[in-house]
Amino acid sequence: MTGFSKLVKFGVPTTAALLSGGYWYEKKVRSNLQTDVTPALNAESNSLFFSPTFADAFPYTKWNSNWDMRDPYFLIDRAKYEVASESEKKEMLEKAKPKATRNIILIRHGQYNLDSSKHELTPLGREQALKVGERLSNSGIVFSRLVMSTMTRAMETATLILDKLPELPSSSDSILEEGAPYPPEPPVGHWKPKHNFYAQGSRIEAAFRKYIHRASPKQKEDSFEIIVCHANVIRYFVCRALQFPPEGWLRMSLGNCSITWLVVRPSGKVTIRTLGDIGHLPKEMVSFS
Repeated sequence: MTGFSKLVKFGVPTTAALLSGGYWYEKKVRSNLQTDVTPALNAESNSLFFSPTFADAFPYTKWNSNWDMRDPYFLIDRAKYEVASESEKKEMLEKAKPKATRNIILIRHGQYNLDSSKHELTPLGREQALKVGERLSNSGIVFSRLVMSTMTRAMETATLILDKLPELPSSSDSILEEGAPYPPEPPVGHWKPKHNFYAQGSRIEAAFRKYIHRASPKQKEDSFEIIVCHANVIRYFVCRALQFPPEGWLRMSLGNCSITWLVVRPSGKVTIRTLGDIGHLPKEMVSFS
């Protein structure tokens, strides 16, 4: 059994189905299907003919392949490129072209104590972390690194995962901490004030740009990286990576210690293999708090 099949053996991946939004999300998906139908009266049969166009019937926004600003042309020395010969230009672009695929495994932390200021893991949360660690360890995949949020619940979860992957290099980054990424639609009345979105949203967007992108041209082999963080951060990352409207992040629900697997190809194409997969947890250990 391959590493991929082991990792997704028990999980039921949930994937989104609509292509929408660009890098800056300048265009929104049309809320209603609007078809420009022009009736024409046929004199002989006295019946109506309709002439909708395909584009009218299926409105869409094109995929932005340079969403991470890492197309080869953006990575080369432009001054040298302008004076280079055609063969030299081709060689420069080839050297700047990403070659490897990045597999980014996003893990939400385990259940935590809401009544404590430290928000440490509950006993159940610790068991959940050990379970997801076992699943990753038994997958047969060689992971290259683990990065964790600096919040207590994420660090405790990551530490328990590392118990199952003791040789894995790890680090922490405060940019991955939980926050309010984007005003959700539909809105929720109890949500945080606008200044939180303004401050925390820019940080979470910066985290996306730092961690979700194509591989460096220097990377020759495909990589598998683990990021242990938070539900809001992961849901926002998914929307941004798939170029879905960012305001839709709250429409997804992620269980504690769930696995979300993003694949970033050298071409800039992004796919999601699992979303909120909790197949490693028995029913009595599933929670969403």
